[in-house]
Amino acid sequence: MKYDVVGLGTVVVDHLVLLSHHPAQDAKTNIISDAFQIGGPVPTAEVMLSRLGNRCALLGSWGDDQYGSLIAEVLTAENLDLSGSRLLPGTRSGYSQIWIDEGAGTRTIACYRPEICLQPADIDETILKQSRALHLDGWPQETCLHAAQIAQQAGVKVCLDAGSLKPGTEMLIPYLNVLNCPRRFISEYLDTDDILAAGPALLREGPEFVTITDGINGAWLFTESVCLHCEALPVQAIDTTGAGDVFSGALLHGILEDWPVERILKFACITASLKCARLGNRAALPTLAEIEAVLQTKEPRLSRLD
Repeated sequence: MKYDVVGLGTVVVDHLVLLSHHPAQDAKTNIISDAFQIGGPVPTAEVMLSRLGNRCALLGSWGDDQYGSLIAEVLTAENLDLSGSRLLPGTRSGYSQIWIDEGAGTRTIACYRPEICLQPADIDETILKQSRALHLDGWPQETCLHAAQIAQQAGVKVCLDAGSLKPGTEMLIPYLNVLNCPRRFISEYLDTDDILAAGPALLREGPEFVTITDGINGAWLFTESVCLHCEALPVQAIDTTGAGDVFSGALLHGILEDWPVERILKFACITASLKCARLGNRAALPTLAEIEAVLQTKEPRLSRLD
């Protein structure tokens, strides 16, 4: 296979703004620092995967505005193959402004999602079929479903970082091998907050592997035979932006390495936690050596619940 992971999803430019505190409505506060980075669930996961030694390609799109060249430059520098991506003339690139409260480590996000994205006919099937795994964020829905169908027929693992509930998710889930979602997703999709009930319910819809993340409460992993919980690594959180994206990338890395499920879950939790201790995504991504060093300790604690 030419690629370990091909990603398809939204590409955005994140403008990170670090504040001492979030101002009250109609008030002002000083900016401590700010920076531009390339974000989006799939690009962030793929940069993490690339740094862990995986060969990655991205199927994405961006506009010919002031951010388009930045997107291509940064992702190419991270060794992502962009031959299946497109610059769409006359369109705006995805953009988000992220206000980060330095003291609390919380964030407020305002974003623009591109109105024009890759369509099913734009997908290069050859790239998909040359990959071990397809990683999706569920948007745009028709294109993701089309790609998932092609991947499944070709024997390529299909993975979804669900995030918030999107239109068409119920049609996509039966094509998945791996589903990663935050706790809010199960409330929106299954109308329940019971993680131990939601995991098996999602497995019954098709995936072989389900993970549910819940911030400082850690993450759960479900297969047909196993239910695991991993505590979050105790860190001083500075910026949680992209933590779920990084978790997905680390999770997929462990799956492709065919590790035991216990190691896969701990590896993903540690990677996401270490990212939260630093500002941004690219500069904040931990190295394999840093992750492995924590894996050798007794933290975070793993529990078997089945």
